Amino acid sequence: MTHRRAAKRVPTNLPLQVTSFIGRVHEKSEVTRRLASGRLLTLTGTGGAGKTRLALEVASELLEEFPDGVWLVELAPVLDDNLVAPTAAFVLGVVDQGEDALLRVLVDSLQERRLLLVLDNCEHLIAGVARFVEALLRSCPQVRLLATSREALGLSGETTWSVPSLSVPDPAEALTVTRVREYEAPQLFEARALAVSPGFQITPSNVDAIAQLCRRLDGIPLAIELAAAWASVLTPQELAARLDDRFRLLRGGSRTALPRQQTLRATLDWSYDLSP
Repeated sequence: MTHRRAAKRVPTNLPLQVTSFIGRVHEKSEVTRRLASGRLLTLTGTGGAGKTRLALEVASELLEEFPDGVWLVELAPVLDDNLVAPTAAFVLGVVDQGEDALLRVLVDSLQERRLLLVLDNCEHLIAGVARFVEALLRSCPQVRLLATSREALGLSGETTWSVPSLSVPDPAEALTVTRVREYEAPQLFEARALAVSPGFQITPSNVDAIAQLCRRLDGIPLAIELAAAWASVLTPQELAARLDDRFRLLRGGSRTALPRQQTLRATLDWSYDLSP
């Protein structure tokens, strides 16, 4: 009889994803490579760029590299710099049982552990995160840190990498359904539209509108998902027209490109305005 060796269960609190991860093959490879060559990597970029999802995808693929676990510390709901260490300690199951400061207790507990810590949404707690991370870097040689933030932490030894937008079709290119599906932004739009409108697909009749939508939204994943959420009630042509009207209003008729953050804000406002 042949016995199959059971896979080792690595401790983690990474959440199970309920939607498919689209594209980002090069990005995952690059983040993995950079994380392997340094102990602190910060993924930067505007809101909605997909920093968190990319970090979680990379972290999930590295589970077997860290016998003491891969742990997610969600900092978005934390409002006080002084609560960064306690939040991480709670995730890691570290309890302060003496008179020492919790950060010291946490550092001591991690000195011999080999793990990956994902610090998500650091931008509003830069000072507190920087103090916490620096303490780990100085005393915990086998701990690696992957952070997401709209700005770098500003620490010695930090590697930063800006998360790019999803690829979008070239406006000068004659598009076919096959060709447009080679770009990441239309792939994401089609996948999310299909989730709300069974049977949805890119067709010769809507391919130009979908390409226009993806370009208008600068390939920002969150903006594309917001637009795709309306696919059950609006056609891609209607979505493109309404979105174009919104952006023309905001731009005052200017044809210059919008900054990515303004693009995302406009999309959020537009999606809210469509709600009943």
